Formats: sequence, structure tokens, C-alpha cells
Amino acid sequence: MSPQDCISSLLSVPDAALRRRAAEELMEAGSVSEDAISAFAKGLTDPDKGVRDICALALARIGNSQTHTHFVAEAVVPLITHESLEVRNLAGDILIKLGPGAADALYPYLRDPISDNRKFACDIIGLSNNPSAIPYVRAILTDTDSNVRCAAIEALGFLKASELLGDIIAMYDDETVRPYVVAAAGSIGGKHAQDFLLKVMDESDDEFIQIAAIDALAVCADDIGIAHKLLQLLPSASPDVQVVLLRTVYSIAFRLKISIDLPHGLRSVAQQALMDDDPDTRISGLLALGKLYEEEDIPALLHEMHYNNPETQQHILSIVLNHSSPAVVREFFEQVFTSLPETHIVQVPELLGFLTSIIPTAATDNAAIALQTISRYYQSAIPDHRREIIEFLLAVDRHEVVRLLSDEITSGQQHRVEDAIQFAEFYNIREIVLP
Repeated sequence: MSPQDCISSLLSVPDAALRRRAAEELMEAGSVSEDAISAFAKGLTDPDKGVRDICALALARIGNSQTHTHFVAEAVVPLITHESLEVRNLAGDILIKLGPGAADALYPYLRDPISDNRKFACDIIGLSNNPSAIPYVRAILTDTDSNVRCAAIEALGFLKASELLGDIIAMYDDETVRPYVVAAAGSIGGKHAQDFLLKVMDESDDEFIQIAAIDALAVCADDIGIAHKLLQLLPSASPDVQVVLLRTVYSIAFRLKISIDLPHGLRSVAQQALMDDDPDTRISGLLALGKLYEEEDIPALLHEMHYNNPETQQHILSIVLNHSSPAVVREFFEQVFTSLPETHIVQVPELLGFLTSIIPTAATDNAAIALQTISRYYQSAIPDHRREIIEFLLAVDRHEVVRLLSDEITSGQQHRVEDAIQFAEFYNIREIVLP
């Protein structure tokens, strides 16, 4: 079909499958005429989800060209007032993808008589990364609707409107917008923002606002002294606030590339942070535990291992084997392999892969304990894991393979003997005396 035929079919054919095909052909043809853009925008309201998705993709592609961004934005922006929430959100997603170029089309909607439309337009502008939008958003800081005021404050934070930080902070006394003022100060940053957030944290009797201020400092604080001050507040804070304080302390330290040692008496806070669902909180707990683990840390460390994050798993294994005591190593690996059948706390191939690079440089006693635990697990492991254990041991300690398979051959249990002989022959382990 020609582009014009595709447009006609997309707009008028009753059959949804034919409309989808027309939208696909029009998109593949690369048509960027105003008629095509208008047809794709109309397609965002199509009853068929497939048509809507194709049209959304086409508009995003066309809008990637700065030449056509304005036309796409003008065609899509009226849909942010559509009666269907799905259509409004779809239009919003496209406008956000268009970036700074979409802002001009949205400004008139900041004066829309319906407050929800003003708020939605402001939300999109806030994510546009267009600093020229700041004066337009400033104009609705005094909107009669509190939700619109909240959206304006949030948008100015996203847009880094540092010149308006004073105006935003002045709105703190309005309880309805208070959390947004705190968050915007964190997004904008700078000394004025940091001083304000510290004051809020010190003076507010609302724990929710305190936590918001601490979180905002995690984003903007550029002075390690703030991290040390927050660390001093940890002992007297409530358990919920303690975890947030810890996360912020180590976020600041990590960003500034400065090490902070957690006082030993606060180690339980780091352990609690490692049990959190939030990955950033768990990372702060891991950093706070430092370069030496204790037996009391093991449940929290195993909880993090459960997430199968390669970076944190390697980090934990390296510290266990290189810096922790033999008692910690023994307990850690015992718990890892004891819990494997029930919880799959870590995938065996990945675990052995990490250990292949860590074991050769680990403390001798610690490496021996880890290898012994792995060898004990061999008997209860599934066949694939037994093979992987043999290959791992061959890579790091051939003598341990010989010992393990020799013990298996003399076990007197036929299936164990047969498996051991098979491995010895397959891997050509000549040191083993075969029956």
C-alpha cells in the first residue's frame, strides 16, 4: 500500500488486524508527513492495543529527529486530557521520550481549567530536561490546587532550578507540599539546600519528613562532614531512621570516594540494612560491614547472596576468604551449602566460578576450609553439580580431587564408586588407583 492508503486504512478500516498492518507498513515506509504523524496520533486512541503500541513506537521514532519533534508533540499533546487513563499515560510516555522539544507544546496546558490536566502537563515538563521551561513552571507555584503546586515543586527540582531554591524553601510551611520541598532541595543541591535539609532533619518532629530530608542529603551532600554528623545520630535514632541514616552516610562516602568505619556497636544496623528489600539499602549495609566479617554477620550476608547479584556475591566471597577468620569461613560455607537444596541461595556454577578466581589468592587456612566444605557437598549434590565440583577442584587444587575421588572409590557404595571411576577416566586423573 502507498503511504496515503495506509493512512486511510489506519483511520477507517473496521478490521483491527488490517489497521495493525496498515500502521506497520506506514511505520516501515518511514513516512514523516504531517498526515502520517496525525494518523499515528489518532491511532493512540484505537480500541486495539496492537494498533496503539505500533503507533506509539512510530511516533517515538519520528520524534527522535529534531526536525519533527515539534510536529509529533503538537499532535500528541491534546491526548493528555483524554478520558482514558491508558491513552493519557501513553501520550505522556511519548512526550517524555521526545525530551526538551516537547515542552513548548505543553505550556498551554499549565493553564488548563482542569487541575488534573495542569498537574499532568507539569509532570511531563519536569521530566523534559528543558531548563527554558522553568519560568512557565514557576508561574504555577501558587496554583489554587495543592496537587499542582506539588507537581510544580517536583518539576523545578528535576529541572535543577537553583535560582528558585529560595522560593521553594519558602513554601516549606505549607504542610501539603512539605515532602516535595524537601525532595526538590535534594535534587537541586548546593550549600543552601544542604543547610536547609540539615535544619529540617534536626528540627522536624515528623519522622516521615526526617527520613525525606535524610534521603535528600543522600543525593546532594558533597561534604563528608555531613556523613560523619549523620553517623553520630545513629545510636539515638529509631530503627527505621537508623537504616535510612546508614544508607545516606555510605551513599555520601561512596560518592566522595572516602572510607567511613562503622563503630562496632552499630554493626547490627548494617546487618539490618542487609535484610532490606531495597538494593541501595543493602549495599550500604554491605559497605558498612567493611573488610572483616564476624559470625553474627553471616545471616545478613546470606540474605544478600540470595539475590544472586554477581558483584555483591564476589565482594562477599572475597572478604570471607581473604580477610575473615577461619571460624567465619567455616560457618559461612557450611550455611551456604546446607541451605542449597531448600533455598537455592546461590547457583552452584556461578559460586564455583567466583571461587575459581578467589581461592588461589585466599588465605591458606581459609581456602582449605572452603574446599573441604565443597568436597563434602559433592556426595549430596546432583550429577551436574558433581561434575562442576570436579572441574572446579581440578582448576584450583588437583590434590583435593585425587583425595575426593579416591575416598569415593573406597566407599563401598556401588553408585559412588562407578561415578568416581567415570570422572577419573574422563578427566584422565592418573594419580587415582582404579579397582
